[in-house]
Amino acid sequence: MENLPKSSQHMKPLPIILLVLVLVVGIVNLLSGFGILGGGSSQAAASGAPWEYRVITPQEMDTIGFKAVAAELGIKEDEEGKMQLPQARVVKNALLQTTITELAKEGWEMISITPDSLYIFRKPAA
Repeated sequence: MENLPKSSQHMKPLPIILLVLVLVVGIVNLLSGFGILGGGSSQAAASGAPWEYRVITPQEMDTIGFKAVAAELGIKEDEEGKMQLPQARVVKNALLQTTITELAKEGWEMISITPDSLYIFRKPAA
């Protein structure tokens, strides 16, 4: 250390401080984009209501759709918890539309599907 210039001995870790600052700003921006911090999205802020989010797996989507079809047709579960539903009503495209419609009745709006097939919904928080 004796051979180093005196100014380098007291140098602050500026790159590390800048990196931490960028990470903190990025995390705050991400959280505010999801409505966790701040007012949420600009649409939510304009309406004055923050958003409530819901993430649903493909299996949960199918379950919601199956129950909606069964309720519409008056089909009840048997002793084993199974239902005999018409094949035309439970084809993936038809079932997906039924599920989205069912969730829309509860106020949920589908906003995205992630690459790993998770369905993201939102509705104004009560």
